[in-house]
Amino acid sequence: MVKTRSMAEIDRRGVRGSMEAFLDGKKDLNWIKGVIGKSRVLQRKGELQEIFDELRLYQNLPRYQEILEECKGEGWL
Repeated sequence: MVKTRSMAEIDRRGVRGSMEAFLDGKKDLNWIKGVIGKSRVLQRKGELQEIFDELRLYQNLPRYQEILEECKGEGWL
């Protein structure tokens, strides 16, 4: 039997993986803002904050603070 994932789970994993790529320095700020802004994660209240909470191990990195502030400025958090 094949396990299928819901669209919400696929969206969440995509945004989280993209955020990890940004936090690891593989992508730039405009790219991650585009990924988040086009995602359905924003349609589910509190989900973006949950993703940030899951990535707390990065919280001391300037990139984490940078994207956190950008998301707040966009009204996404």
